Amino acid sequence: MNNRVVGLMVALLVLLNVGGVIVVMLSLGRGDWRGLGTLAWVLGLDLAGFWLLRQLRK
Repeated sequence: MNNRVVGLMVALLVLLNVGGVIVVMLSLGRGDWRGLGTLAWVLGLDLAGFWLLRQLRK
């Protein structure tokens, strides 16, 4: 079961990053600087996700 949870976490992180990159690109393309706030949230969630993955693998 642990491998299944790790796989789901990896899939979640990949989808989070793809969605975050799309939103940031669309926001900055329109000249809307709020995309940088979205980028900060995505990076924060990435850090939390990678930390959780390390804890699950131990």
